[in-house]
Amino acid sequence: MPARTVRCGSLSHTAVLCAWWLAVAPSAFGQNDKPSTNIQPDDVRAEAEDKDKPLPAGQIQDRQVLPEMEIDNELYTDGDEKEFLRKYKTAFEKALQSPALTDDEKKAIDAGAKYHIYRFTMKKYREEEAPPAKGAVAPVKPVAGAPKERLHDLRKRLLDLIKLSAKTQVAREYLLKQIIERGGELLDNNYVVRQNIILLLGQLSSSYPAAGKNVDPTPYDAAYTVLLKVIKDDKQHEGLKVDALIGLLRMCRIGLQPSDPNSDKKRAEIAMALVPELAKKNTHWWYQARLTECLGAAGVTYEPGNKSNPIVLQTLAEVVADDQRHFQARVEAAKAIGRLPLDNTLNMTPVVYHIVNLGYQIIQANNANPKKEPWGNYFFTPQPQLGFSLYYAFRAENGTARVAGGKRKPGLLEVLPVTKEVSDAYQQVLPMTLHFIDNPGKPVPAPQLNGIDVWLKGHVPANNRIMSSSPPLGAKPAPAPANVAPPQAVPATGSR
Repeated sequence: MPARTVRCGSLSHTAVLCAWWLAVAPSAFGQNDKPSTNIQPDDVRAEAEDKDKPLPAGQIQDRQVLPEMEIDNELYTDGDEKEFLRKYKTAFEKALQSPALTDDEKKAIDAGAKYHIYRFTMKKYREEEAPPAKGAVAPVKPVAGAPKERLHDLRKRLLDLIKLSAKTQVAREYLLKQIIERGGELLDNNYVVRQNIILLLGQLSSSYPAAGKNVDPTPYDAAYTVLLKVIKDDKQHEGLKVDALIGLLRMCRIGLQPSDPNSDKKRAEIAMALVPELAKKNTHWWYQARLTECLGAAGVTYEPGNKSNPIVLQTLAEVVADDQRHFQARVEAAKAIGRLPLDNTLNMTPVVYHIVNLGYQIIQANNANPKKEPWGNYFFTPQPQLGFSLYYAFRAENGTARVAGGKRKPGLLEVLPVTKEVSDAYQQVLPMTLHFIDNPGKPVPAPQLNGIDVWLKGHVPANNRIMSSSPPLGAKPAPAPANVAPPQAVPATGSR
């Protein structure tokens, strides 16, 4: 086999894909199967033909209004807005420039945080259009008196204020703490209120680079505690949990630096909150994929204080081996494994075996129906933000990528020492990847398919445990941390 590798640029892809997922997923929460979207020629009618007839069955899915969307709990009024602008606005702006806050300045910042956060609950900022009258054909008119600003505008305005107006670190830190406190009070409000607050908390920054420097702002890591509350709360919608994961992923990737003495503790706390969520099998595959991505970025392998329980690695490997889960979640779990800190006490042979087996299952699905979907995206995409790629379980997305802490490049081939089992597994995944690059949309030739089958049959691990204390991969759920109750088993509905 020629010594070929694949390289490409890398961008952060969670936000891009999450926007798509939140648009299509509401009707599919709790389902692992993809809805059919096949459209037949007979389904398409001329513009003037049968206008009053409904679309064919299966083309429109009933969408139930979420109970969270009907919550109206306004904590601020028009009068409150006017009172803040009249009594506190000037003092608030001055306080944000103070190098040492007085009690009056703290009171002004408290009022400012309340103003900026509680306005999210005001119905007028999410009401854009009046409901059309029955049988009306005229365009829908905006609600009388509705402001031009929407919730996302309030969020952007507040982020800009923190960056541009909070001139001193003392004032900025105090404002950020008040924002977190007030924001945490809104996690039982209307769905879109929660969504914007959760996104806001994940976007907060404690410091910003000098003008002209191509450096990301430093995430305000203290917000992770509120985001974890969202993850742990079974009553929160999975779409909101994905929004929380966006913020946690940002913190794990560009925040929580080794210079912070509490960084490892925070990373472990994040990982231990995500593990039991990923162990659930009845969640949406997109949520599972985002959980695995964040676990890889957290950079934690073992249960804190217990080097005999590689719980994060075990949980991710269980996802890879579980053929009842969606391919997307399984591929992202494999990629996340290549971003964990690993050591030579771990038996990686069964892990990489199941990664190869996952690739084999994908090419079997490709051969059964090459046109059903772009199967090659499961192996490699020129732009990683547009898909999930099994290839990246072994390789880095680009030359500058680093795992948590920046100690090495991502990918199992970068782990030292590289074992023969890892190298052999990569030599199986690489030809699969190259097939889809060189022959997109075509079946994998029978000789290549048979060769992988022979390799799998000849490399069944004699020891299917990552550690002697670990359960065999695929046999039962990973052990839960000592302080977390094990999740109840829920039957899955299948990968495809």
